[in-house]
Amino acid sequence: MSDSSIREVYSDLLEHIDNVAADIRGELDDHLQSINDNTEEISIQNSAICEIDNRLNKLEEKLDKVHFMFKQLLNRSLVSVDLSKDEQKSFLTLYTHDGFLSVPAISKRTGMEHDSVEESLMSLMDKGVPVEREIIDMQIYFRLNKEFRLRQAKEQLITVDPEIKQQFQNALLKEFFSS
Repeated sequence: MSDSSIREVYSDLLEHIDNVAADIRGELDDHLQSINDNTEEISIQNSAICEIDNRLNKLEEKLDKVHFMFKQLLNRSLVSVDLSKDEQKSFLTLYTHDGFLSVPAISKRTGMEHDSVEESLMSLMDKGVPVEREIIDMQIYFRLNKEFRLRQAKEQLITVDPEIKQQFQNALLKEFFSS
């Protein structure tokens, strides 16, 4: 092979390498442009999600205020409520206890099954009795709203059957004397 043919092959090889490099550079530029477009799209979507989240938070705050006002109106307007015997037992237990009680504690004090206590508490809340809930250590605790307890003491909004009152008093006395 002569020098001129080597130069020609070398020149062709360099030209081919330049063409391949240009093609690769073009593909990389296209890929970079695509990444930049996607980054912009993600940024726009992220901004939209943040805006939706802010609006949801504001809506949640407004709903909480409406719920609170509704509960206040309901508490003020509650004249009387008829309760089943189980509901009366749960109500009386909450009414005579200052703090929060768990379902098992209410069940023990009332002598009712766990499921019956849960049902009676939900029913009390459905009937507008202001029972407050709090989650502590993954367990739900209940108590009667303090303002409502005072109102109940003054106005006797909820009537408890004398037989249930007697059973409750007997249970308290039995617990006191067995301690």
